[in-house]
Amino acid sequence: MNYGNTGFQISDDLAILSFFLTLFVAIWAFVLIFLITNHLMLAVPLYKMAYKAGYDYPFLAFIPFANYYLIHILPAKEYSFLGMAKTFDRKKGFIFYICVTYVAPFVIGLVGFASVIPIIGYLLSLVTTLLSYPLGIVSMIARAIMMIDLLGMYMKKYNRGTAIALGIGSLFVPFMFPISCMVLCNREPDYGFGNYYVPIIPEEEE
Repeated sequence: MNYGNTGFQISDDLAILSFFLTLFVAIWAFVLIFLITNHLMLAVPLYKMAYKAGYDYPFLAFIPFANYYLIHILPAKEYSFLGMAKTFDRKKGFIFYICVTYVAPFVIGLVGFASVIPIIGYLLSLVTTLLSYPLGIVSMIARAIMMIDLLGMYMKKYNRGTAIALGIGSLFVPFMFPISCMVLCNREPDYGFGNYYVPIIPEEEE
């Protein structure tokens, strides 16, 4: 490739390499912008939710991973993973979510490095592959429960189906969960404004 009479030449291989390098940087820049936008869109309404609920540390909404903790603990209801594991200590739900979403995949990835070892590596690779799929499903379910419980704080008993639909839909539709939080953040939570530490759930009409 020749640029005029400057004598400066770029080989076709270098031009192709530059193209793919630019494409790589552009894709990761887009991903970064998406993640930051999604984080801020959620952080603002989540801060309002925590503040109006009376939680002492609403600023956790702006801290990565701490915002997931906030989403888990704000609801006053019992945490339940498909009815198989139930607890009123909602911090345990947060720990479970972090473990299946981040810790376990990281550990599986470390084990995967051993795949270079003949025979043993093949067996480890097979095991990690078999584990990764069900783990991914469990992680998605845990994420949906996290979102459903938070959205359900602002919906009457007869409207909880909407919270379920929004929680599941948010797994597949970008920005659905942050936008849902924006719509709901000015409403009163089911235990009342400022009652996070002394939640009183009113009787709901059947």
